[in-house]
Amino acid sequence: MKRILVPLDGSDFAKRALSPAVALAIRFRAEIHLVSVVSTVPPVPISFADPTLFPDWMLQEEARLRRYLEQTAARVAARSAELRVEVRVGVGSVGKTIRKVADELDIDLIVLTTHGRGPFRRAWLGSTADELLRSLERPHLLLPSTGSGEKLFAEDQIRHVMVPLDGSEAAEAALDVVSLVLPASDGVRLTLASVVEEGFPIPEAYLPQTISGDSFREERRKGAEAYLATASQRVKNEGVGLLETRVLTAHDAAHGLLRYCREADVDVIVLSTHGRGGVTRFLVGSVADKLIRGAEIPLLITRRPSAGAS
Repeated sequence: MKRILVPLDGSDFAKRALSPAVALAIRFRAEIHLVSVVSTVPPVPISFADPTLFPDWMLQEEARLRRYLEQTAARVAARSAELRVEVRVGVGSVGKTIRKVADELDIDLIVLTTHGRGPFRRAWLGSTADELLRSLERPHLLLPSTGSGEKLFAEDQIRHVMVPLDGSEAAEAALDVVSLVLPASDGVRLTLASVVEEGFPIPEAYLPQTISGDSFREERRKGAEAYLATASQRVKNEGVGLLETRVLTAHDAAHGLLRYCREADVDVIVLSTHGRGGVTRFLVGSVADKLIRGAEIPLLITRRPSAGAS
């Protein structure tokens, strides 16, 4: 990992992403790029009062954001002599501008804060988080506004990481980035988890062979266990202290995974937003969406590169 991007909108809420970004930058000797955007949509008072004032407002806003980023960069750089911090102020649509900057700089990781439970926070940063997840094929580290995500990374306190897998190659893309959140010290517990959903009872009379609902679920469980055992071979040499697999049973996959996170004290979830069937965009209501909106712990999210992507 060489370059980390942190979008900032001037709020204390957004700045909570800085400590984890700094910790990761120091560990991987990566650059930090602080980015903010001047929106081309004028503030309502200006647009109604005198549209001719808008160009002046944009220049003033761009200068204000640049000062803010430079001051923030100076404070960040003071944390370690090894840090290299750059700033960029863009003008335009927030989501498209951040995406353009990430592509131009070939960013390896985007670190940003989300609101946690419920919809994303409706500052511009929060309102574009969903857009970035949909469109950028780059890992994102999402930090909920609640919880101890900042301390986990800043103080190297990550002890338990979970990777949800559903049997698809797309979901297994998460295994390629899990090392980004594994602490430098040994001893971390890594759990690969899969969910066997509890469906409605199967009417035996409609099956060509008599198979009870329980035996059907047991076959699925065995299949999931075999699959996870195979998948675990990909991460055996990642410096993991304890590598384990878990097949969970739940009526809803996301709820089952979130329950396990609470009961097993999971610190970070690593997942791919491409799930079953090669889904090509971030789907509201999907397992990934429910985890992002329901988790109170950090999530490292990646997307499997689409066909033809470089």
